[in-house]
Amino acid sequence: MKHFPSSDIGMFGRRQRYPRGHRIPVNIVRGGDAAGGPDAALVIDHFGTDDVMPLPGGCECCAVRDKLQSALRQLLSERDNKPFARVTIETGNDLGPVLRTFATERALGAEFYVETAPNLSGVDGIHHFELTDDVPLSWDAFSRFISTLTTLRGADVLHVKGILNIAGCRGPVVVHFMQHLALPPVELQAWPDDDRASRLEFITRWIAENTVRDLFDGVRKLA
Repeated sequence: MKHFPSSDIGMFGRRQRYPRGHRIPVNIVRGGDAAGGPDAALVIDHFGTDDVMPLPGGCECCAVRDKLQSALRQLLSERDNKPFARVTIETGNDLGPVLRTFATERALGAEFYVETAPNLSGVDGIHHFELTDDVPLSWDAFSRFISTLTTLRGADVLHVKGILNIAGCRGPVVVHFMQHLALPPVELQAWPDDDRASRLEFITRWIAENTVRDLFDGVRKLA
């Protein structure tokens, strides 16, 4: 029997219709701001500032939340009896470990997807900017760029997310990074509109936009 490759399989596995696929959206709010709605499960983050643990093989800056993670897994186990479509987390604690809890499939990235979170740009030395490029990118070149950036300044690369026009891919490729952590890239089935530009949103600490752009341009020239 002959097996033919599926047209839905691309460079990064099966193409998805939506960036989050089957994952459950999560809204993170500051204490007292929760407005979950009837389809949302509310989790109050009362676990304290010592509720952190390093990921296996991760560096010190890659700590995630332990008890918060357990509470969310408990929600999943009860979902058949207590249905919900989204989760709201109310927290007054450091956002870094909370967000990193969803930034890798070894934690909760395979089940949940952060839809909204408080703005990080009010911390001293924080830069918030976007890079765009109309020319299709080589995945090898982009990989070298983001690997170099996170190797040199990973602790200060707070959040990177966006879509890329990767040469050889039919749809846009969704990427998501946080410090030294990365979710697997996902290719979507189709572009949402006629705009095919790559767009990356950065939140960095003490790393200016021109520094990131110069590194990106330099690595592309070597590709």
